[in-house]
Amino acid sequence: MKSRKIWAITILAMVLVVAGCGGNAGKGANDQGSGKTEQVTIEIFNQKSEVKDYLNQIIENFETENPNIKVNQVQVPDSRKVLYNRLASNDAPDIMSIFPNESDFRTQAQSDYFMDLTGSDVIANINSQFLDSVKVDGKDYSVPLTMNAYGIFYNVDKFNELGLKVPTTWAELEQTVAAINEKGVVPFATSFKAAWSAGHLTEALLTNAVGYETADKFFQDTSAKAESDPGIQKLLAQMDFIRDNSQADAAGADYPDAVNLFATGQALMLPQGIWAVPMIEQAGMEEEFKMFPIPNESGKGAVVGGIDYALAISASTKHPEEAKKFVKFMTDQKTAQFLADNEKSPSTITGVKADAPQTEDVTKLITEEGRFYPWLHFNWKAGLDSSWGTETSAYLILKDKGALLKWIDQEFGK
Repeated sequence: MKSRKIWAITILAMVLVVAGCGGNAGKGANDQGSGKTEQVTIEIFNQKSEVKDYLNQIIENFETENPNIKVNQVQVPDSRKVLYNRLASNDAPDIMSIFPNESDFRTQAQSDYFMDLTGSDVIANINSQFLDSVKVDGKDYSVPLTMNAYGIFYNVDKFNELGLKVPTTWAELEQTVAAINEKGVVPFATSFKAAWSAGHLTEALLTNAVGYETADKFFQDTSAKAESDPGIQKLLAQMDFIRDNSQADAAGADYPDAVNLFATGQALMLPQGIWAVPMIEQAGMEEEFKMFPIPNESGKGAVVGGIDYALAISASTKHPEEAKKFVKFMTDQKTAQFLADNEKSPSTITGVKADAPQTEDVTKLITEEGRFYPWLHFNWKAGLDSSWGTETSAYLILKDKGALLKWIDQEFGK
């Protein structure tokens, strides 16, 4: 018994000596000389459902290389509202996907919610033109990873079978729809229940109906009334056209419902952004679909878009180095190429190109002058894009023109 006590005291003394000579206890480093490191857990709050599975694979790859860092992906319904509530409650995730073109992001960055990454190696691999478009007061608070663009997906096989050509003007689109109706097939798969989807659709329609500058000027001009504006009236007519040629239950359809309807061949066109590609493929449609720009009178439809998937790091994170290490991993060419190959969106990372023939007729226009424009709501006050989606969705469902016109005038100070 005595010898055991002496042995225990000796071991304890050795431990105390090691600790007193610069041991790493409590510092997240080596654990009592065992060579193991204390594991740190960080959270990434993901607002983009389409990349959930790919992000899980990226996280697995990162954790393999960094066994002392565990990354938890969090995704919830109504993610924007949840994230903003968390920011306001001082409960910010370590890393969060954000939309850096939005005015609310700029406001949050100016309120010191996000880490300033200006000059950091975290953003070293990003093409400078994409960084320039999302700076806030000349500083970098976001890490843009992919671009988005809006158009109309179509079923290539069915179009060929019915002898249909891809429409370039609105008149040709009307003729295409008429031909599809004659065959007893649904022209458009839409999701009016999803307010964000209705908002994107109507912004893209308006931009093409009258041009970006004209549409933007209308919203900035407080003297211009919605009821007498030709652009808004044209938009309403096009919304009516899309609604009248959608599936019967479009009013109650959500985003996945519309994607599934298109992917299963029950509708031949899907107005949506390129972010829908993974969901379309997951629903069973692979090679037989492509995309065209929304038609307009000029025959050269404009593509509307912006930064799609981007990350920001909380300024208050308790694990800044680990968070930066993961975000830098996301900008690595190998990781970015994996994301581009699967998610199909154009990458902002230098040297990375998405192999996405389904969307190339739209994405190739991103770099063509006069064919690519930012979303109109980038110039609106914070949160107004969500309200726009809600109100345009309501019109598509209820057909109350007066209510929508009144709301536009009120919200844009007219």
